[in-house]
Amino acid sequence: MLERIRWGGMARCGVLLVLVLGFSACASIPKNPDKPVSLSKPAVGQGLLKDGSEAVLSDKDGGSAFMLVAENADALRWRLALIDSARDSIDLQVFIWSNDEAGRLLLHRIIAASERGVRVRLLVDDMPKDWSDRATAIVSRLPNIQVRRFNPGRVRKGILSRTLQMTMQFRSLNRRMHNKQLIVDGLWAVTGGRNLGNPYFGLSKKYNNRDLDVLITGPVIRELAADFDEYWNAEATYPGEAMYGEIPEKKLKKILARFDEAVIADRALLDAARIPTARKDWSGWIASLPDRMGSGTAESLKDSPTIQGDRGVRLAQQLAESKAQPTDQSCIISPYMIPSKELLERLAHIVEHEGRKVRMLVPSMGSNNHTMAHSHYKKYRKRLLRAGAELYEFRAQPSSELRAKSDTAPVEADFISLHTKAFVLDDRWVVLGSLNLDPRSIKINTEHMLVIDSPKLAEKLQEQFDIMTASENAWHVTLNKKGKLRWQSGDEIRKRQPARGTMQRVSDFFYRWLPIEGQL
Repeated sequence: MLERIRWGGMARCGVLLVLVLGFSACASIPKNPDKPVSLSKPAVGQGLLKDGSEAVLSDKDGGSAFMLVAENADALRWRLALIDSARDSIDLQVFIWSNDEAGRLLLHRIIAASERGVRVRLLVDDMPKDWSDRATAIVSRLPNIQVRRFNPGRVRKGILSRTLQMTMQFRSLNRRMHNKQLIVDGLWAVTGGRNLGNPYFGLSKKYNNRDLDVLITGPVIRELAADFDEYWNAEATYPGEAMYGEIPEKKLKKILARFDEAVIADRALLDAARIPTARKDWSGWIASLPDRMGSGTAESLKDSPTIQGDRGVRLAQQLAESKAQPTDQSCIISPYMIPSKELLERLAHIVEHEGRKVRMLVPSMGSNNHTMAHSHYKKYRKRLLRAGAELYEFRAQPSSELRAKSDTAPVEADFISLHTKAFVLDDRWVVLGSLNLDPRSIKINTEHMLVIDSPKLAEKLQEQFDIMTASENAWHVTLNKKGKLRWQSGDEIRKRQPARGTMQRVSDFFYRWLPIEGQL
């Protein structure tokens, strides 16, 4: 591993890195720029979102209210509804924010909110590069908007210098912020598995995700806001305005004009998909929520934003010690499944000695958008089955019903990828957020999960699980009497794993030999 390079080699690399940095100072961002502390604003006292929250919570006995958002088009519309209705504050935390139709639409509406006086804080991980340093600085310098990047390396250009930087700072730079949440006016939030981009909202022609969020109002919003503040003010965050030098006014106007032109060009797709391209009145949507949201209580769990030193108790351990302890059945949905030895041992124990049923839904190779991750999962299939799990793999071409929730018409993707990260435990608990069951989520990245005690929500998620594991949507994976794997969907039985084509099978064969499992 890179972090185990001998000290002698590290010293030589360190000297070289200093030389490289010395020759490329203009390609580095400043060290320790001014970064004032800011905190979440209190809940607003009037307006559409306030009235909507009061109406929803009027019969919830002091608890919070929750609604699963499974349809991709609705996931985008609900985000727009909150942003368009904001009066005082928008706090958004995300791993990937793509420069595509959906990503630009959300940014455009957020800028519009800032122009009417809403304070905006945007916290985006630095690893995905859809936002350039220049774009980050430009948005962060707009009135009422602050942007911070999570854990950026100081060296920004040059393959050699960036490679050396990653070598020398591997443990810290390898820690990425995978959390996702949107909080508006201190009253409403959306959290779950979705990043911001076309595949998460059904607008990609390559693939669209089968994903899941939860819309929330009530007392748990205060916990989510405190979580956001901890990350926002963490040492690992970097102010966006310091990530690029001065931009001449004439050039800045051209850049902003190009963005406006792109937003206008995007309308062809968005109009066809019936996604509103301008701010609208969402009062009808908000008014529908009292009958749609279930009551319950929730606890927000997260990893520490610390990148160096003590990183605290990992989220997986927090979940193991939480109140959500099933006795009858656990239904698990994870898009990336690379189980640890401890997880396999625990699985075998709860099935054999506690009598609990464990059902798992993961992607088939055909429905996995990262074949490399699948190549390292497949060696664990037999171990999961022998430990007692009931295993299902999501189909790349599911039923028309699930297609309609994953594709946003008229878009039709080549395949549907499973991206949901959720558990339903007994008939009571829902655990939902950003955590995958793989080494990167468990040991490396920061993650966030909401633990919700709500029988109504658990019933809704169980319905989703049962639909997704039905024969038209998933392969039931079993072992025959000779210990051979079989994939069954209805009357169809296959002897080798379903794939999207020959090239994916070839890629899968080579990926399995790469010694990178601990980084997936």
